[in-house]
Amino acid sequence: MLPETLIQQMSHGWVHAPIASLIYHRNGRAELLNRAGMELLQYQPEEAALAQQHYNLHRDPSLQAPLTKSAIASAFEGKKTRIGELDYELLNVQARPSGKHIVARLNLAPLRVEAKTGEYIVAFFTDITPQVTLRRELDSRKHEIQQAEQQQEALRAEIEARSAPVVPVLPGILVLPLVGAIDSRRAEYVLNCLLEAASEHSADTLLLDVTGIPVVDTAVANYLLQAIKALKLLGTDTIVVGISPEIAQTLVQLGLRLEDITTRADLQSGLQTALRRQGQIIRARS
Repeated sequence: MLPETLIQQMSHGWVHAPIASLIYHRNGRAELLNRAGMELLQYQPEEAALAQQHYNLHRDPSLQAPLTKSAIASAFEGKKTRIGELDYELLNVQARPSGKHIVARLNLAPLRVEAKTGEYIVAFFTDITPQVTLRRELDSRKHEIQQAEQQQEALRAEIEARSAPVVPVLPGILVLPLVGAIDSRRAEYVLNCLLEAASEHSADTLLLDVTGIPVVDTAVANYLLQAIKALKLLGTDTIVVGISPEIAQTLVQLGLRLEDITTRADLQSGLQTALRRQGQIIRARS
């Protein structure tokens, strides 16, 4: 038991302090708790004495983690310690789990009694459940957003892969049909696909079919021109087929030089040109 002199010294302010405070003996016995401690542990005043009889600090299921036990031992050795975030399950008056949980910040300090330390400690519990609950909800939401972004990125990559299908139609001849709007991101992806395919198939000619492209801006046009020049360095000639009057007018207005680019009206005429370059001729069946 706490010495009577210490009990008498406990100030009115400690008893009524807004922070939950409990005093423990080295053997684990709970000696004293203030009103905030009763409220935190959800004891009625008449239950507190019974709870103290059954409770033991060293057997508390929520305090068995190695770091927590080490902090308690350090406090009894005369050191102030702190547990920043403790998932704590409240116990009933028989010191059995109640199924109710809180998250608490726990500060432990040695208590000097009759000029000696090491026999008692005081524990200050701060209920941080609302803050931690909010933080965990935000972390969970952040994780969900990150997962959604990863899924979106994977879907975008799949769409891009399907939106730039480089098809080997004949030995040495590749066809890339482009369909839909092209932004700078997709244009860069197309450029990489073209270079990889031309190198892999040792292509002589690439037929770049732009029939399905509704509009081309300066950035995209420059990407396509870069692709054509890069393919040339790999030994692959490019024939652009299906340029619409709108795109042709846009390219002229943008002042892009198209003199070195071979163009054809449609894929069929482009393929014929590619075959002639290989010394082959398509003959109609009689």
